[in-house]
Amino acid sequence: MLQLRCTGKVIKGLSLKSDDLSEVKKNDTILGNWYVNIFTIDRRKTFLFVNERTLLSFIVFGIKKSNINKIHSTFIHGIAQLLSIEEIEKNLIESVLDDYIEMEFTKTDSRKILGNMNDLMYLYKHFIYNAGGLKQCEVGEIILRINRTPQRNIDWAYSIEAVKEILKLKRA
Repeated sequence: MLQLRCTGKVIKGLSLKSDDLSEVKKNDTILGNWYVNIFTIDRRKTFLFVNERTLLSFIVFGIKKSNINKIHSTFIHGIAQLLSIEEIEKNLIESVLDDYIEMEFTKTDSRKILGNMNDLMYLYKHFIYNAGGLKQCEVGEIILRINRTPQRNIDWAYSIEAVKEILKLKRA
């Protein structure tokens, strides 16, 4: 089961009440849980999803009030697309997605990951604005580039390489 660890902004944006939030639990899924934050780029609401184990990240922009509550399907589509672009074997993608059929919301519980998330958010903003904004940039290329940025909290490895290593162990 996916535990989506939400920042205060996401909890407010999704109109979640304390009864809607689950207790943080240890996870037994392949990639673990994900953190989510919401920020604005070019006046568009944007979700930033970050994996707690590998710091793999992706963004989904153009979130509107009418579809903000479709966060589960937005996440599933985003992770499937990212892993497919990264040429992960289809059966491994399906294994990852099977772990995330059910979802619950929790509060964040790691300042370290929140720090990484803030750094990644600034990187996304920098690359998008540097390329001329959302209308001019290649968001997919930026996502791939950021996931190939060394991350201190995973021993200076690339996020995508950490994911591939985990999935290679799953395959074995």
